[in-house]
Amino acid sequence: MSTKNLSRTVIEGGRNGYSRFTRRHSNAVERARSHVIEHKLCLATDPETAFFPPREASYIGFADKLGPAMRWLRSQVGRPWDKVRSSLFERFDIRTTAGRHIVFDHLLEEVRPEARYRQRFWISPQGILRYRAYERKRWAASQRRQPLPEAEVVLLAWLGGRRVIEHGSRLYWLLPTPHGGFRQYQELNEIDGARFRALPGWFREQFTGAPPTNGGSS
Repeated sequence: MSTKNLSRTVIEGGRNGYSRFTRRHSNAVERARSHVIEHKLCLATDPETAFFPPREASYIGFADKLGPAMRWLRSQVGRPWDKVRSSLFERFDIRTTAGRHIVFDHLLEEVRPEARYRQRFWISPQGILRYRAYERKRWAASQRRQPLPEAEVVLLAWLGGRRVIEHGSRLYWLLPTPHGGFRQYQELNEIDGARFRALPGWFREQFTGAPPTNGGSS
């Protein structure tokens, strides 16, 4: 349950996922082992031969809820770092374990005296707390096809599905056929020829010559 004490609110996340898994697993092993030993004690004539071995150690890891503390630190951006640091020690009681953990292991670790790569908080040469926001992109969104630039859209509309083939110094249109191929048509006029030659090489290569068909012979 959340409280108004920020230092307590931050560490109320409990164990992290892996720690909970290992604790549940160790509890299951311990219960099964206890049942076996208890059964032996009920049947054994000499109880001293049955004993409970020490419990195996389990990994302990905590999932601190750092969101409130980071939001507070970001709200201090633009203030002198000396004043922010004073407010930090006033808000978090470092006499407690929770306060020391949040201040020294998290908040102060987030602030560096100079800007570095992937560093969110840093102190400017003038002693002011600064913050750099990084845009998070999902992998699927980064793979999504981006809209074409306006100039490229205009060129595609001008081509209209046609391609161009070059014979010597002359350029000819290749028109698409109903069967998925291309057939040679008339020569490009002077204006169209100059426009096509002025296109960037990487763009021209996409529409020069007829593409190979799957059914074509080699």
